[in-house]
Amino acid sequence: MTVHGRRAFIIGGTGQIGRATAARLLSAGYAVTLGHRRPRPDAAVPDGAASVRVDRADTGALLKALDGHDVVVDTVAFSPYHGAQLSRLAGRVGSLVVISTGAVYRAPGLPVPIPETWPTVERDAHDYPAGKAALERGLLATPGLPVSILRTGVLHGPHGRSLDHWTFIKRALDKRPHVVLAQDGRSRFPTSAVANVAELIALCARHPAARVLNIADDPLTVAEIGARIFAVMGHEAEIVTFAGPSHPDGLGFHPWNVPEPIVFSMDRARAELGYSPAVSYDDALRQDIGWAAAAVSEAESAGGGWQDVFPDLVARHGTEVWFPYAAEDAYVAGATR
Repeated sequence: MTVHGRRAFIIGGTGQIGRATAARLLSAGYAVTLGHRRPRPDAAVPDGAASVRVDRADTGALLKALDGHDVVVDTVAFSPYHGAQLSRLAGRVGSLVVISTGAVYRAPGLPVPIPETWPTVERDAHDYPAGKAALERGLLATPGLPVSILRTGVLHGPHGRSLDHWTFIKRALDKRPHVVLAQDGRSRFPTSAVANVAELIALCARHPAARVLNIADDPLTVAEIGARIFAVMGHEAEIVTFAGPSHPDGLGFHPWNVPEPIVFSMDRARAELGYSPAVSYDDALRQDIGWAAAAVSEAESAGGGWQDVFPDLVARHGTEVWFPYAAEDAYVAGATR
């Protein structure tokens, strides 16, 4: 049964956020349609959802597909062009929810935590954060458009092309006795469980408004994240740290490798919408671990490896810094002499 016949359309519906959001909105009683450019090889349409192909380059066809929906969720908008497309939905849909990124916040000098009111990057830049920031400005300036813009940290959850937590998950699977972390293991960089992103999307759909909200997990240090993953996996390992950045051979490397803490405030989401996580951090880790272990095992059976499951990790950080086990063993042996 749908709730009063409410309909939702998810652009990028077969991606990581799209799948989690579809499941959440279906559970809330929405009739859900997933829009995608082409089906992903591993994409499965959730029971009860519809699926349609949408060419985003054809604005007329896109708007026609979106017309009349109670909520449109856009998980793949990243440029002012996409913002101009979505702006034309004012008066044609009930509300919008658009995924942005915390990378729009202007640095250096970030406060701890960062509120949504902190300035965003300059208009004249031409990179991914600047494109997202320009997208946000255009949408928020559109009269009569209830658009919720969600600024995420680094996503984690099933079906992603990247999983920062893999740096610890693989070590546990490999039964490593220790891990070495740079920056004294104190780095904090926001992560966002997709199940909780989907929860906040559902709240925004229920309470339309023009707003900007952060969405992130608890602000743990990288050492705390490693300890939580090892505990969830029942693995005992020593976490060894040193000051300063990671070494060129990868010793100390981790994807949270920033010298100053980056923490998102969640006060606004809690105050305005009563947000609370749909899944605890440990339960989100269990979802990550179960899916990642199975996906990597399948890739290895086909002659590949974890790099095929998480190509975006390699694209962001390169191939040379991951899992330098010999360097770790030598460092720990030297430290204990």
